[in-house]
Amino acid sequence: MPLAWQEIARFGKKLVISGLTSSRFGNISLLEGDKICITCTGSMLDELDEALVVEVDLSCPCDQDKIASSETCVHRAIYRSTTKQAIIHTHSPYAVALSLLEREEIMPMDGEGMIFLGAIPIVEGHFGTDELARAASSALQTRKACIARGHGVFAAGKSLSDAYTAACMAEHSAQVRYLVKAYPGEIFISLPPIH
Repeated sequence: MPLAWQEIARFGKKLVISGLTSSRFGNISLLEGDKICITCTGSMLDELDEALVVEVDLSCPCDQDKIASSETCVHRAIYRSTTKQAIIHTHSPYAVALSLLEREEIMPMDGEGMIFLGAIPIVEGHFGTDELARAASSALQTRKACIARGHGVFAAGKSLSDAYTAACMAEHSAQVRYLVKAYPGEIFISLPPIH
């Protein structure tokens, strides 16, 4: 089994290649016991190595927080208030755009998004703040992904694969919704709601 930093580096490359975020934006973490393995602040996600992933304490801030991602407090809050084991934060363009256009949530219009994600909450709070940490951790207690308004997607799951899938689906659903809403003509088809 790969080391935590190797797994984080693998998904960092996938995020950039798939266009979910640009190289210097976003962060990734894995929970390992009472430690969080997380990318360093300012890291290029497609060029991660062992020196660019640090361990911070789950229970409270520690010295390593100074070099860890500026979103460490958000990751910590999510892990402490949910059963999630992995978190991916992206600056996905369609999700960010829709978070500025919609009020409280993004309702997927595509079948997969309706089934897999349901409504995607839009949460408030400036990046790296306790306000955002509270809002994101609350949303992710019952959801796989949420979007910080004007900032990006926080996706979480039992593994980085799960979190990556949720991040992909959130951006896909946001893109479909954005494109449908941008269409100037009449929309002829609407999928029935999923119950």
